[in-house]
Amino acid sequence: MELEHPRTWCQVVLKLEALVEKAANLLLERGPVVELDASKIVVVGDTHGFPEVSRWALKLREEEAAEAIVFLGDYVDRGPMGLENLELLLTELVEKSDEIVLLRGNHEIPSMNYYYGFYSELLSKKRLKLLEKIEELYKVLPPVALLDKIILLHGGIPCRVCRNEPEEPLDLQEIKYSLEKLHGSDEAIDPVEPVLVHILWNDPRTYIEWFAPSDRGPGIYYYGPRAWQQFLRVNNLDVIVRAHERIDGVEILQVNRGEPYIPASREKIPLSNLGQSVITVFSSLYHGQRAAALIVDLDIEQLEVHIYT
Repeated sequence: MELEHPRTWCQVVLKLEALVEKAANLLLERGPVVELDASKIVVVGDTHGFPEVSRWALKLREEEAAEAIVFLGDYVDRGPMGLENLELLLTELVEKSDEIVLLRGNHEIPSMNYYYGFYSELLSKKRLKLLEKIEELYKVLPPVALLDKIILLHGGIPCRVCRNEPEEPLDLQEIKYSLEKLHGSDEAIDPVEPVLVHILWNDPRTYIEWFAPSDRGPGIYYYGPRAWQQFLRVNNLDVIVRAHERIDGVEILQVNRGEPYIPASREKIPLSNLGQSVITVFSSLYHGQRAAALIVDLDIEQLEVHIYT
């Protein structure tokens, strides 16, 4: 194997450091809740170290003339090219900042990187020096985006009491206040603050009504139809779009429907049919399932499913 020349190595690392720093400064100014001014967007779930999926989604945005693209987090770990995936997305962000939204996932956390592969990847590629800059980036990745009556995030909705009983949902102002206090702070690197933890980690389940402890670990919860219905109602929203779970492309959960609906590739669904629903989109090739993206078009009030090929 040809060894990298020390000068080349230094140049590459310095270039990547500058890219990460520039992206972090941009995200710090953007804030923790991104309000999208667009009528047509592409939404992408976990890409987990597969830049070919990210490139496909970016090309899909161009082909469909979408005004923006939203990635829902989890850019590294699991797959073999997390660094390349992150570099691709950060380059797009810096060059087209008004059109690219990168949200934070639960793998944009250092402790996850040590366990699920990104740390080892950086070590094997002799890029471990970048980790400190990348951790600074994690602190400023926004956890939430809003598009009309759609909320986009990685995992789920936060809870107060977090039991399987009625509770008053957090409103968007409370959520924004909690996230703004953390944005860019050291406490945001490996967060313990419940609102942020829940947004990054919580999962929907139709067999409970409100909230229940998750198998993922302490302080993480499942949320049921009554919980997400109340959350949407209080915040004048219709749909939650999220990622985080290994599913076969796209899965739709609705309040009065126990079984998930898995749409076909190129299937078009009227947004009027999706009220009070949770839509999961997964875009990683790591688990051997279909990687997907969504096109949300407010002008024609339609959602369309695309599968990576």
